[in-house]
Amino acid sequence: MKKDTALVNLARYYIAMVLCSASVHAYCQDYHAIQGSNHAGALGVHNNPASIVNTPYPWDLTLAGIQAKYQTNAVKVIDYSLVTSVLNSKFMVLNGQFKRFGDEQANLNLLNGRIALGRRRAIAFGANLRSASNVRTEEYNYIDSIDNINQFLALNTQTGPFDARFRSSSLFELYLAYAQTVWENTNYRLNGGLTVKINRGVSGVRAEVNNIRHRTTVVNDQTEYVLNGGSFAYAYSSNFDKWDNSRDNNSNLKEFLKATRTAFSFDAGLELLIRPEDVPGFMADEEAYYDYDWKISASLIDFGWGQYRGGVESRKGSIPASGITGSELDAAIDSTVKNLPQFNDSLGGLLHLEGLANNFKIISPARLVLNVDRYLAGAWFVNAELSINISPWAGDKRLYVRNMNLLRLTPRWETRKLGVYMPIQVSNQGKFWIGAGFKAGPLLLGFHNLGNIFSKNKMANGGGYIALTLRPMNKVTASTRGNSLDCPPL
Repeated sequence: MKKDTALVNLARYYIAMVLCSASVHAYCQDYHAIQGSNHAGALGVHNNPASIVNTPYPWDLTLAGIQAKYQTNAVKVIDYSLVTSVLNSKFMVLNGQFKRFGDEQANLNLLNGRIALGRRRAIAFGANLRSASNVRTEEYNYIDSIDNINQFLALNTQTGPFDARFRSSSLFELYLAYAQTVWENTNYRLNGGLTVKINRGVSGVRAEVNNIRHRTTVVNDQTEYVLNGGSFAYAYSSNFDKWDNSRDNNSNLKEFLKATRTAFSFDAGLELLIRPEDVPGFMADEEAYYDYDWKISASLIDFGWGQYRGGVESRKGSIPASGITGSELDAAIDSTVKNLPQFNDSLGGLLHLEGLANNFKIISPARLVLNVDRYLAGAWFVNAELSINISPWAGDKRLYVRNMNLLRLTPRWETRKLGVYMPIQVSNQGKFWIGAGFKAGPLLLGFHNLGNIFSKNKMANGGGYIALTLRPMNKVTASTRGNSLDCPPL
């Protein structure tokens, strides 16, 4: 087997880290099964803060929940599913000439609570650890026999200037939400809500290459591939510089978190409930008070940013007009380069590098969410949602991450204690998934893509979620009958 250069190894590791990180760590609250449901409770606030009013429980508390979601067209995992052994799995970078992308979004919810202040008002609060990462490249050609930079350039003599960018933002946040009924009449009720969030930027990474141009020349009867224009930059948050292997993990974690920066974001939403005209207003019965035929909502989610300071090894530079050959890069960045300081030293011998230790913001995956929930009959409902990314509106001169969601349709059968859900979704990159979710008492379990279970080559796209939520099953918000209320067994 050929021995890869350090740069090729670094690139492969980088892709794997970005595209698979959602499976191992915990921006976006994609508990798709329960979105639009009256029973979403504390978890519903992350899709629309107004939703916490029209919930029949006086309180609920999600002790913990974790969700991960990812998509890519750059890599493939084969011979592996959620019901087979990982020992037989294979990871491969896909060959061909096309644009590559990769996205992940994940969240860890800790003690997310909701308290009803009567029927017309509610508050919600909690802590979350959230992350989002995006990779985008222009078209380039790749085959798995490539061993070095020079071979990569030789394979891409017919491709145009090369552009690629990577953004990753991970935040620890505390939030407080308030919602109330703002208007109602006989057959309509309008609820509004606002969430304010304060965060610390746990991990921020940016990397990009811009307009990298290349040409072919002949030197001593040998074909050489030359980079002769473009710029690049890479930066990471400075709290990683605080990690010292000579200290114990607790001391390292303390110093790591002390070096994080503070930032803010907010969510806002409206929710309109429509009752049929033949029903004389919202009935006095406690449970029926929360019923509806239609629930139509709109929300602005994750409008804010994460704040970071560039680490000491963060750099930017440009390719000189005189050019650098692929052979020169291969010689400088060889197998002896094992870390970022060594990489900077080697690259700095070929071109001028500048430090990039200034503050930088990464705009959160802000989006407009339109959601419609329709009651059908019995315990049957159907929910539809459109999510529109607005973080890219900030322009390419700003750093941002985007949300993966676009369209989703979720039929569900749901009672207080049990639920079965089948979300069907199309991502912002055109990935089509059929998922499934289940609720049994306090437990919610779901899969974004059933291909992760029933196929051995779909694990690079999908994800899932699990949450544990406590609710007073035999109480209704503002009940006039207290604990004597007789609820059905389901």
